[in-house]
Amino acid sequence: MEPGQLGIPAPPGAVAAAVLAGGSSRRMGTDKASLRVGGVELVRRVIEVAGRVAAPVVVLAPERHPAAALAARSGAGWVPDPGEGPLAAIAAALHAIDAPHLLVLAADHPMLRAELLALLVAERAAGEAVACRRGPRLEPLVAVYERRATLAAAGEMLDRGTDRSVRALLGSLRTRVVEEREWRRVDPAGASFVDLDDPADLAAFRAKERGEGRPIG
Repeated sequence: MEPGQLGIPAPPGAVAAAVLAGGSSRRMGTDKASLRVGGVELVRRVIEVAGRVAAPVVVLAPERHPAAALAARSGAGWVPDPGEGPLAAIAAALHAIDAPHLLVLAADHPMLRAELLALLVAERAAGEAVACRRGPRLEPLVAVYERRATLAAAGEMLDRGTDRSVRALLGSLRTRVVEEREWRRVDPAGASFVDLDDPADLAAFRAKERGEGRPIG
């Protein structure tokens, strides 16, 4: 798969995956996607788990971003991130990949469980999006989106230029909400939703891996 290639083919009925890795990582102070945790870059971890339930897998990142090179070395494709936030990145991925459904994942989830992703994928026919509710909120960056409906909704939101949040995108779609009692059967601790936003998160995660610290997430 060539870098930046558009019209990326997918088998009929396939679920593709897009890993969003183009954020500025201001709170972390360094690029999160290329951080090594347990000897593996975060974006490589997400690509590997996504590849168990979806194909093709692409990484959204700006040109010359470290994640773009890591995508190629991990066997994933690359789609240029327009640099206008996650909503625009999701729209770019949907434009680029010829698949009816797209699994969207942030690149900073070090403990994604393939079982949870498989649950989301299995429910894709139940709505225009599939997302888990955790506490009072839906999780938009561990979710599945139907291509046609999401492109229309995202395009309208981007044209209006008002609320560009991905949670607002979920609110504009007919979303199949996976409640906690459902998703905790396959991910009891909610490990898939742990993300690393800042140095404190990273330190806590590394301490937990060593068995020294409190749980995070």
